[in-house]
Amino acid sequence: MDKSRLIKAAALVLMVLCFFVIPAPTGLSVPAWRLAGIFIVTMVGIMIQVLPDAALLLISITASATLVVPLKEVVVGFGDSTLWLIITAFMMALGFKKCGLAKRVGLLLVMSFGKTSLRVAYSLTIFEAILATSVPSIPARTGGLVYPLADGVIQAVDQEANNNPRRIAGYVIVLLYMAAMTTGSLFLTGIAVNPYGASLANKILGTRIDWNVWAIAAMPGWLVLFAIPWIIAKIWPPELKALDGLRQYLSEELNKMGAVSRKEWIALTIFLTVLFLWITGSTTQIEAAVVSFIGLSLMILFNIVEWKDLVEAKEPWTMLIWYGGILGISAALIKLDFYVWLAEMMKRWLPTEGMSIFAILVIIAVLINLLHYFFASTIGYVAALAPLFFSFIATTDVPRYPAAFMILFLMVTSSCLTHYGNGVGPVLFAREYVSKKTWWGIGLVIATIHTVVYLTLGLAYWKWIGYW
Repeated sequence: MDKSRLIKAAALVLMVLCFFVIPAPTGLSVPAWRLAGIFIVTMVGIMIQVLPDAALLLISITASATLVVPLKEVVVGFGDSTLWLIITAFMMALGFKKCGLAKRVGLLLVMSFGKTSLRVAYSLTIFEAILATSVPSIPARTGGLVYPLADGVIQAVDQEANNNPRRIAGYVIVLLYMAAMTTGSLFLTGIAVNPYGASLANKILGTRIDWNVWAIAAMPGWLVLFAIPWIIAKIWPPELKALDGLRQYLSEELNKMGAVSRKEWIALTIFLTVLFLWITGSTTQIEAAVVSFIGLSLMILFNIVEWKDLVEAKEPWTMLIWYGGILGISAALIKLDFYVWLAEMMKRWLPTEGMSIFAILVIIAVLINLLHYFFASTIGYVAALAPLFFSFIATTDVPRYPAAFMILFLMVTSSCLTHYGNGVGPVLFAREYVSKKTWWGIGLVIATIHTVVYLTLGLAYWKWIGYW
């Protein structure tokens, strides 16, 4: 470990010690105070990148079990079905990529509609949305599947991309990010942190949000998604409108892939089956996580993905440690009433007596967006603040489902605000096609539109379908 990391690590240890030396505040038990200290310091460690996230969570689990609560209370997260939904969905995504199905679908979409820059934007956005149903990692989905296709399109139609990004490259890159953050909010499997957030809402607010409920509730977000290519084209229009030569490039890429293989047909059938079972989950009573296990098992049986592929894949196993740890520590804090105490403190700072339901939701929505500027990770942001927002709502008369939906959706879409709001942001921003000022400006517009839509159409829609 280099000197800089040693200094950061020492600072984190001192921060933890403070929670063991300073007496617990009135109304909060000593174990809750100390465990909260470990959790808060863990979040700080994630923000300053002292160690890889999963490694930091492993240390936090060790510290929590050694110094505060029994081990069984901080490892309960590893048995949570939402965790295994994410792990198995990750693994299924490996199969879609390995057999070539994901790439072929993307190429066919862009080839069918991509005659202009705006049409290409819509094709890539639709591709993002299709993948978001079953690929829960935005870096893997956008960075690993959509971006290579988009970059190929850029190179095929514009040889001056590096010299003049305004021709089309900048437009496409910023579009990918805004679309990814939006599709991440549309499905329970849209981003890895969604099942964690839904699990917290179910525990704290007593809701029952599964894959089906999430997808139905997120319908207003589709209006924003389909408006994004057009909005960005108005705010920061690409100079290149007609894309000559694109069809030839796409045809060549498809020819390289050859005819649709048997494995691709099988993978497509498995994908449609899994999607159908997720959609009909409330009728079939088959848990979303069980559906993922079914899909993954079929992929293994039909040799779409091999066990060695799963063993060698780092991301799902990293997520296992990360989410298992976060879920476990959060569950222990909930059991110790830490968030109940913190929500009461928040209610004192933000007196809600006499406020309308709408006014309280507006305050929460504004806080969700403003606070995301301080977080360099959607995962860290949701892990740190979602329990607080849900616990605060639990102290008010605000209807549970509308509040839960708004918090869950906006905590993801607020990632649009900055280029570091999600892990894929730095990858796309590193191409230097878009300035920070432009990126943040467009992000502010998109995040604001999301907020306004959910506070108006969203609330009306959720009331219409009977959620309050």
